[in-house]
Amino acid sequence: MMRPAAVALALLSLIPSARAADVICSITVDVTDTDPKGLNVRAAPGGKIIATLVDKADWIELHVVGQSGDWFAIDRANQVDNNSMGEDIVIWRGHGYVHKSTIGLSGLQQGATIYADHDVKSRVLVKNAAGDQKVTLLGCWGAFYQVHVAKGTGWTREVCTNENTTCS
Repeated sequence: MMRPAAVALALLSLIPSARAADVICSITVDVTDTDPKGLNVRAAPGGKIIATLVDKADWIELHVVGQSGDWFAIDRANQVDNNSMGEDIVIWRGHGYVHKSTIGLSGLQQGATIYADHDVKSRVLVKNAAGDQKVTLLGCWGAFYQVHVAKGTGWTREVCTNENTTCS
């Protein structure tokens, strides 16, 4: 009988978007790239451009499935349009990479907790964090975001990706 960890590793090897990443995660981020030509999605970190995502409404959200250094692996991009009654439109599916300088977060959920590690049982660094503060995305691990805020750097699952409002 296989151990659970061995089974998990075997299953992860079957997921195309998880193969090349150093870290596996599942988070949602905003495109913050200001290039009017759009966000370049690459086949590998620093590699050939395989798609360019152009914002045609309110903003674009990406589903991040991994991280390799300063590059985030993505498998989906959704166009958010506040006039579409909550129905985001998938504008890209596949396996690609975007640079960390082109993505980010709108803020934290009001009252978020930031931990020392990517585990809710780790030491609390910030309790009841303000939602409308500047948040810099540094990394990911599972469902956790590594962020830097005014009070320091840590890990949270309580972020805001809504560019029109704070998440309170």
